[in-house]
Amino acid sequence: MRSVLYRRHGDPAEVLETVDVEDPARPAPGEVLVRVTQRPVHYGDLLGIAGRYRSGGDLSVPEGGNRVGFEGFGLIEEAGEGVDLAPGTRVAFFPGRAAWSEHALVSADFVTAIPDTISDEIAAQLHVNPLTTALLRRAVIRAGVQPGNDVVVLTAAGSAVAKLVIATLGRMGIDAIGVVRSDSGAAELSALVPGLPVISTQSEGWQERLTAVAANRPIKAVLDPVGGDLASQMVTLLASGGSLISYGDLSGEPIAVPALFFSTRNITIFGVTVGSWASLPKAQRIEDLELALQLAADHPSLFPVAARYDLADARQAAAHVERPGKAGVVLLTSP
Repeated sequence: MRSVLYRRHGDPAEVLETVDVEDPARPAPGEVLVRVTQRPVHYGDLLGIAGRYRSGGDLSVPEGGNRVGFEGFGLIEEAGEGVDLAPGTRVAFFPGRAAWSEHALVSADFVTAIPDTISDEIAAQLHVNPLTTALLRRAVIRAGVQPGNDVVVLTAAGSAVAKLVIATLGRMGIDAIGVVRSDSGAAELSALVPGLPVISTQSEGWQERLTAVAANRPIKAVLDPVGGDLASQMVTLLASGGSLISYGDLSGEPIAVPALFFSTRNITIFGVTVGSWASLPKAQRIEDLELALQLAADHPSLFPVAARYDLADARQAAAHVERPGKAGVVLLTSP
C-alpha cells in the first residue's frame, strides 16, 4: 500500500515522501482495519513534520521514516474480535496512526460510525476541529464567562476551528468578537457570519475599535491559536480576572506578559490541545462526539474543502495549507 512518511524533520513541502510499504496486519481484538479514502491536512500535522513539537532539540526519526497522520475517513475492511462494526461501514477515526496511508489499523474506541446524512468530506473532518471546539467550549466555562454579560474574543477568527466555536458560543448565548489580520478577511467573515463583530488588525487603532465594539462589557476570555505579539496585545485587553486560552502557535513566537498582570489583574493563561482528548474519560469523549456530529449535521457550510490532492501529492497538499487566504480544509485522497 502507499503511505506518506518523512525521514527527517523539515519543511513538509520538501521532506514528505509517498512510498510503498507493507500492508498492515489483520486487526487484533478491539481493532479495525480501515481503507482510508480521505484525510485532512492540519496545520498541526505540518508542525509535527517540521519538528516544532519536539523538546530538548531531539529531532531523531525512526529508521525507515515516520508515517504521518492521525485523522481520516474510510470504510471498514475487517473488524477484530469484540468489535461490532461490519465491513463496508463508513467511519471516521481519531487518533489513529499513519492515517496518510491507504489502510490504517485503529482502536475501535476511536472510530465513529458516520450517518448517511453526513458526506464523506465532512466526515473526514469530524474529529480534530470539532473536538478542539468541544475542548474550547469547556475552557470558556472554566474561565467563568457569563452568557449575556461577558464577551469572548477569537483571534484567527476566519479559521475552521474559530467558525465552529463561534457557532457553539452562539448556542450558549455568549457574545463573540472575531479578530482577523486583513480587511478582506474581515469582510469575508462578516458575510459568512452575519451579526458577528469582526475587527481587522491591518490598520492602526484596532485595539480601540475592539474595545468600542465590546461596549464596556468585560472581555472575559480570548481564544488564541496565534501566540506571539497578537496574543501579547490581547492580554492587555482582557478584563480583570480574564483568561487567555491558547490552542496553537501559528506565529512561532513567544507570548510576553508583564508579571504584574498576574498579581494585580488576576489574569490567567492556560491552553488546550486535541492531543489530550484520547485520554479523557469515555463518557466525556462520547459527549464531545455528540457535539461533533451535531455541528456536522447542523452547520455543513462550516466544513468547506479548499482543495483535494491524491496521496502521491502530499508535498503539494502541505504547501497549499500554508497559502495565505486558504478557505477550507485541504484533503488527501485515495481510492
